[in-house]
Amino acid sequence: MEAKGSMRRMVLVGLLWCCWCPNLEASAGADSSLVVSRIVVTGNEMTKDYVILREMSLKVGGPLTAEALENDQKRIYSLELFNKVDVDYEAEGHEATVYVRVSERWYIFPFPVLGFKYRDIKKLYYGAGLIHENFRGRNEKIFGSFAFGFDRWVSLTYQNPKLTDGDDIFFKGYVSYSHVQNQNISQGLYDQQVFSASAYLGKRFGLYNTLLGYIGYEDWLVSEPGEGRTASPTGRDRYPSLGLQYTIDARDIREYPTAGHLILLSATKIGLGHDVDLLRYHADVRGYQPLGDGIALCGRVHGSLVSGGIVPAYLHAYFGYRERLRGYFDTVLEGEDIVGCNAELRVPILTPRYHTVSASFLPPEFRVWRYGLYAGVFADAGTIWYRTTPFVKAPWYSGCGAGLHFLLPYSIVIRTEYAMSQRWKGQFVLDFDASF
Repeated sequence: MEAKGSMRRMVLVGLLWCCWCPNLEASAGADSSLVVSRIVVTGNEMTKDYVILREMSLKVGGPLTAEALENDQKRIYSLELFNKVDVDYEAEGHEATVYVRVSERWYIFPFPVLGFKYRDIKKLYYGAGLIHENFRGRNEKIFGSFAFGFDRWVSLTYQNPKLTDGDDIFFKGYVSYSHVQNQNISQGLYDQQVFSASAYLGKRFGLYNTLLGYIGYEDWLVSEPGEGRTASPTGRDRYPSLGLQYTIDARDIREYPTAGHLILLSATKIGLGHDVDLLRYHADVRGYQPLGDGIALCGRVHGSLVSGGIVPAYLHAYFGYRERLRGYFDTVLEGEDIVGCNAELRVPILTPRYHTVSASFLPPEFRVWRYGLYAGVFADAGTIWYRTTPFVKAPWYSGCGAGLHFLLPYSIVIRTEYAMSQRWKGQFVLDFDASF
């Protein structure tokens, strides 16, 4: 009982922290007497100028401040299109010319697909994929992949962050067909054939706010119909989905934030009154508070709740797949509703820096490397439950630990950590990307 009480206090503290942290905006520097007369972009041999300019708070005719120069540099880098971004200026009288100098990345990558379902070496899947990160120089993304083996699929995604030059309307489309094994391993293995298609249309307001609508269609067919595997007793569910999402993203560097905040709220109607008839709500609040000398205290609270009829297993919430609790990193926890929180102290050992490789055999896109090293101290906690169980009776899981976070070129982040569960069972964690 004492452990459960401490975990609930941890969640409450995390919630208060994340709600408070977004309000801690860095105070703006004193207005400069300089006025921006021109903005000159160089180094973007493929990327269109407007892709860069739309990320900038500095505008022609507006004031020039040191804070805006730094923030714009970070926002442009967060596009993940460039190895290096420099933003500076030259003044003449009361006017300033702002120079944005970028070093472009390589944008087209074939890559292997290789993995083990449930981390079991007997359940190998393999394949290949191709991604274009900057199609037509407009920051459009095209991503396709296929796989064979234990899991099989083919998928295609297209994303356009700005449909025309005169608007801030964006679009994303996705289609896939897969033949995969179920995630709810407590029921044993069974096949699932899934067709999925979706389209997103949204608008960005200013630099930080986006609103998008979503429409989708899914067709699930299981090889062995059983209770809870599908909403329909036939073993096949077909349904449309409609959703709405609002996001405020004011993080400094998206690959590994140490300042700013993110708030994401969404609601999705799954099915329209037949076998599948659900409404799922999702919230994700993150705050990153600088403490000086590059150190940052970071917090996150997230949750997903469902209402309506039968929730088939493929629509359950899980810890152990996309969401994980360090200390229970390899443990699969299943339910219908989920709540989690994280706290992490990020301490720089090597602050992010650049190295230019002089090797002439490398293409220019691979000669500028950004790298850094952080130490992280963390605590994770979460609970997951079915609607038949009151929230206050749901068991809590928690873990804490520390590790090293390697920031590598092309926005690659590798985390090596050691975590202890609330039962003092230790485990080593190797993972990619920032924890949140």
